[in-house]
Amino acid sequence: MSEILMTRRRKIVRFTCHHVPAKPGIAGRLFTALGQKEINILHMFNTEHGETEGDISFSVGESCFQKAEEVLRKTGDAIGIENVTVEHDLAILSFDLEETVCENVMCTMTLALSALSKERVDVKHVAASRNRIFVVLPDEEADRASYILSRVLKEDPIIHPI
Repeated sequence: MSEILMTRRRKIVRFTCHHVPAKPGIAGRLFTALGQKEINILHMFNTEHGETEGDISFSVGESCFQKAEEVLRKTGDAIGIENVTVEHDLAILSFDLEETVCENVMCTMTLALSALSKERVDVKHVAASRNRIFVVLPDEEADRASYILSRVLKEDPIIHPI
């Protein structure tokens, strides 16, 4: 089997906007404001959503941190973001499903999370597309996690209980 295609982006910063009003166009206004300042969003997701409000998280490269923070200060009040938390020094590992021992996304995610859990790697978030899986974790654990994932997804491992 070929090597697992692993892409690691270091120096990622994740912003979580808390209590964002659940109204049409609010997320669009936020991401339009970030785009107008040429801030590239590396990863985004709704973390929790209720009928009236929710949380939106997104990641940018460390070099965009100050510009993104400035946009959030200016735009946050206008669109009703209650507060923002910031997590520095994160990494995103991604890998191509076609190069793993699994036949589907759920199998690959199960193997990946089981192996990382067994090795006590602190996974902050996991997401999947049709043919890629993304794992967000502390940057200090990225090299070790990359090695674990490369090994476990190539060798048809036994799933370790969590």
